Amino acid sequence: MAQTRGQFAELYDNIDKMIFTIMFDAQKELPAIWRDIYTVKTSDRKFERVMSVTGMQDVPEKGEGAPYTTDLITPGWTKDFIHTEFGMAFEVTETALEDDQYDQLSQHARWMMLSARIVEEKRAALLFNNGFTGGGELSPDGAAIFASSHALKNGGAGRNILSTAADLSATSLEQALIDLQTATFDEAGHLVTPIKSLVLYIPPALEFVAERILNSTLRPGVADNDINALKRRGWDIVKNPYLTDTDAWFLLTNDKAQHGFTSYTRVPISMKPRQIDARTGNLLYPIRFRRSWGVKMWQGSFGSPGA
Repeated sequence: MAQTRGQFAELYDNIDKMIFTIMFDAQKELPAIWRDIYTVKTSDRKFERVMSVTGMQDVPEKGEGAPYTTDLITPGWTKDFIHTEFGMAFEVTETALEDDQYDQLSQHARWMMLSARIVEEKRAALLFNNGFTGGGELSPDGAAIFASSHALKNGGAGRNILSTAADLSATSLEQALIDLQTATFDEAGHLVTPIKSLVLYIPPALEFVAERILNSTLRPGVADNDINALKRRGWDIVKNPYLTDTDAWFLLTNDKAQHGFTSYTRVPISMKPRQIDARTGNLLYPIRFRRSWGVKMWQGSFGSPGA
């Protein structure tokens, strides 16, 4: 007589509970690099639409008894975050359940959770990997995320790349920091407020260069005994192996509210109820999630593709 769920329901219940435990233990074991960069929000809509606002002009001088000058807040750029759906399942045979169920299930569950997490990392890194060419994701103004000319709604333009592309060095990082802090912060052309803490976002190939630049006591790479002024700033170095250009480097404000890299969670990584294939008796364990990544503004971020 074939084993049925009614005869031994606890067998299936315990397996399901074990798989759920394995999946979410594996999720905890894999730290998400991209979450150090992105603002992560939840979504309950088909897509999320964000809109910037063109601020008001500088408050003018007012003569005694003179009427007040008026100004309007007008729409800026609109950006839609379209959620992408991901899903996969692994299938466990009856034989595997009979002979070596725990090891077999453990291996499959961990690998599938790893696969889902890697997809998140790759999609989040894609905005930086294609950030200079506009391949795929664009800034709300229609330019590449990192560009020499971002159109402002009030007229004029801003940029968030060096005037001349350069490899990561103390000199190029200093210039990027100067440019970042004198960039237009809003569509009205106002300057950004001084930045106290920053993130240097790099591929592993630049790890040791970054450490020397930011942590040397004296100015790195020169014979002078000048202090290393960069070291005195607040820095976080974030390395990501999914950044594919080994020369490219990025600078962002540590306060995520001051830059535009955002991800919306429509459905978190989750397991659906297991399914049984009536023809084979095999069990299917599906995993699914829906998420979007994008930039709601280019301000607060800076990049160089390298020389």
